[in-house]
Amino acid sequence: MENVEWDDVQRLVLSGYPKLPFSAYVFWHFVPGEVDAARKWLRLLSGRLTRATGRGDQQAINLALTAHGLEHLRVSDGVLSSFSLEFLEGMAPKPTPEAQFPRRSNVLGDVGDSSPELWEWGGWKESRDIDGMLLLYAADQTKLRSLIDAEIGAMAGAAAPALRQNGEPLIIEGRVYDDRKEHFGFTDGISQPLIEGSPKANGKRTSDADNNKKLTSDEKRILLVKPGEFVLGYRNERRTSISDVYPERADADTEPKDIRRNGTYLVFRQLEQDVPAFNEFVAKTAERIYGRADEPAQEKIASQLVGRTRQGHPLVPIDCPPDAAPRNDFLYYFEDRFGMACPIGAHIRRANPRDTVGPDADTALRLSKMHRIIRRGRPYGERVGSEKEGTTGELATRGMAFIALNADIAGQFEMIQHSWLNNTHFGSLYAGTDPLGHFSCAGDVVTIQDRPTNHHVDRPRPFVRVRGGAYFFLPGIEAVRALAR
Repeated sequence: MENVEWDDVQRLVLSGYPKLPFSAYVFWHFVPGEVDAARKWLRLLSGRLTRATGRGDQQAINLALTAHGLEHLRVSDGVLSSFSLEFLEGMAPKPTPEAQFPRRSNVLGDVGDSSPELWEWGGWKESRDIDGMLLLYAADQTKLRSLIDAEIGAMAGAAAPALRQNGEPLIIEGRVYDDRKEHFGFTDGISQPLIEGSPKANGKRTSDADNNKKLTSDEKRILLVKPGEFVLGYRNERRTSISDVYPERADADTEPKDIRRNGTYLVFRQLEQDVPAFNEFVAKTAERIYGRADEPAQEKIASQLVGRTRQGHPLVPIDCPPDAAPRNDFLYYFEDRFGMACPIGAHIRRANPRDTVGPDADTALRLSKMHRIIRRGRPYGERVGSEKEGTTGELATRGMAFIALNADIAGQFEMIQHSWLNNTHFGSLYAGTDPLGHFSCAGDVVTIQDRPTNHHVDRPRPFVRVRGGAYFFLPGIEAVRALAR
């Protein structure tokens, strides 16, 4: 087992900062021509970044850069070419005369209302070329505001916040509510991979509340994943390193050996959620299938769409008392192969098929570990029915600031999105895409397995819409310092 240099890794890789429920994602541009100022800012910022070995009890700061940002820092072509093609092209490459609709937008299902042409940022029009993002976390709203002001002030002369169309800074504020639920009402952040060699995998207690539960042997077998799937420079589930695939081409005399080491790719997607439309669909579907739309019937339909109850309990038949914490040490092949408990097309079953996509259960579980992602997203906007809801047009929108960490964008995030979530034939289904996804197609249906026949419910337009996004690189601390030299 490889020993990861955790002291050089940004803490976001190991922690979602559960004790820091208030967060802000500050998108910015480097000031044109001010390369020396940019490097000075990064040098000072590197000392404030929260390391994986740090505590982050009061606040946390993490930094991510785009390919455009690396170019501003005058990183050589040799170093840039060592990064993956997906990162270099970006999430939404511009259309060309030869490709009116770029391949990546098709792969991700970013079409229709979710087309980059309509994005608020990162798309084909406004606020496209983001250079980087600061990920700021604090214990309360007041401390978060102070942290935002301090970090924006520190970047003055070197970088400036990107602007929305209305001239306001492009800052998305996330929030983890006390019940840990997202806007559709489901407990979020439950199913996460476990990095081999991490403090949690080794049974060490940390300051994070979500790391204090002792892991079972089943959890380790199902969730334990090689570090190279998430941290560059280490062996992955294929027993290779991304560095082997994209060899370093830097000039050893003038540039660091490999600025990718101890970093990872960060996918950011602003996903707007239409909660009233989702609730209406749940009620109508409950009426159609169960002949009633009372709360128990609606809760059953909602859980079948997701694959878990709103409290987070999986639908597969495992020993889990109602008052117990949600479990994650379950599989599908032997427990619920035909989807009678958890529908085959349910959101969590598509996002992580566990032991069902492969020639046999054991092989399928091993293969699924090659396509895992670490999710660090948070809801943004006010909850439906809150006192602040609807007071302004800005507060009327809500959704998920989706964040995924992975060492291979194409083989992890994009593969999950294209081949599992958007696939109308996932799990041998005849039709239908992810019930909670932003992508839909003609004749889209939700299939709920049942006896004597399955239920096929027409799915209306998606309840989720992509409003912006970009691919970032979350560098190691020493890489930030190297970029500042």
